[in-house]
Amino acid sequence: MQEIHHYDIVVIGSGPAGEKAALQASKLKKQVALIDKSPHLGGASLHTGTIPSKSLRETVMHLALLRQQTHGIDIRFKENLTTRELMYRKEIVIQDQENSLRRNFEKNQITVIEGIPRFQSATMLEITPADSSEKYEITADYTIIATGSSPRRPKWAPFDNECVFDSDTILDIKHLPKKVTIIGAGVIGCEYASIFSKIGIRVNLIARDRNILPFVDRQIAENLMYQMRNQRVTLRLGENVEGIEKINTDEIHVKLESQKILPCSTVLVAAGRFANSGGLNLDKVGVELGNNGLIKTNENFQTTQPNIFAVGDVIGFPSLASTSMSQARIAVLHAFGQLESEKMPKDLPLGIWTIPAVSMVGKTEEELTDACIPYEIGIAHFKEISRAHIMGEEEGILKLLFDPETLKILGIHIIGPHASELIHLGHSVMFYEGTIQYFMNTVFNSPTLDEAYRIAAFNGMNRLDHESL
Repeated sequence: MQEIHHYDIVVIGSGPAGEKAALQASKLKKQVALIDKSPHLGGASLHTGTIPSKSLRETVMHLALLRQQTHGIDIRFKENLTTRELMYRKEIVIQDQENSLRRNFEKNQITVIEGIPRFQSATMLEITPADSSEKYEITADYTIIATGSSPRRPKWAPFDNECVFDSDTILDIKHLPKKVTIIGAGVIGCEYASIFSKIGIRVNLIARDRNILPFVDRQIAENLMYQMRNQRVTLRLGENVEGIEKINTDEIHVKLESQKILPCSTVLVAAGRFANSGGLNLDKVGVELGNNGLIKTNENFQTTQPNIFAVGDVIGFPSLASTSMSQARIAVLHAFGQLESEKMPKDLPLGIWTIPAVSMVGKTEEELTDACIPYEIGIAHFKEISRAHIMGEEEGILKLLFDPETLKILGIHIIGPHASELIHLGHSVMFYEGTIQYFMNTVFNSPTLDEAYRIAAFNGMNRLDHESL
């Protein structure tokens, strides 16, 4: 009988949450094992989600700028690009990142196990090896579940990975479509609508609600819709899909409940994601699940079984790589009694990689209004900023929401170039309860996009001055 190996902690899943949990435990000098069912480390974030879609977006952005001859250089392109050419950079990034991840695990003496785990007790896991060899068991004082999520595949959608795709399989598309219908106007649907339309592909974007991205500040969301329409995205708002019919190899009809029929060559169903909590035998060890298979945890990401923790997409909102890594660190520190003042920030930055990109932190105008909290607005338009002109990206705004009495920042909302990076300066000032006067009094390198903060702060102060007259 094979000897049962014991670890201080076992991490299930090698995505951003699992990676951070394993490395944090290693830094505490603990014996760590990381289990993943796939031979490829990095999880969905690296192979089918965050990294590949953002790499593809970057390729498309570079291509669009060159084609527009923004900088006055005439470069001739062939008419028909192949998906292999568009995916070239994506594949390099994925391989480099996975190699780096594997080296990091080896350097930190983390044991990587390829196989499918199943709880036998709160401290024992049965491993079914990927190579079909004999099952075996390991034990651990603590376990971190970081198994992520998968695309929801509604039964009414005839997925075939040739004409009808989900958000994972769309990256394996063989030929660029002439027209795409995207079902679902959440983050993933809006991001792919932007990418496809930027290449020159016509896009139908179907949303059940009358608005896209309902959690985003309305002014920002409306700005995004305006720019999407300019990129030949047709927004079908307040619509539900009745069915999808494959007419022939080149044509699909998407039928809406309103009796509209949308002909296209490719359908992407972006109907949300579900937690990868099945198959772990969680009910046997007393781990409680919520709706859609989400694992219930407390503020330290501890499940109803005290020595089992869960982090990342498997516990639900906000389901971001950035927050997942912070959750993992807190969970490991708590498990080993090393948690001091660490906790998840009250306000988390959110990045949406549409074209143009959107990022936000704090409250929206709608939330402040509903809560009866007074606020004032400061706005900077990127067309006012010399750096944006140099880059050839002048669309968008940076918007500050602040308390008119204390001048403390209540929310920051950006649509425009490098929005997901720009947000961090404002978030830092907000975290330390700074005021918009910081942006008025500090010295910014010039020309930079960060100067938008100064312009927005002065704009906000001018509004206060005018209101006092």
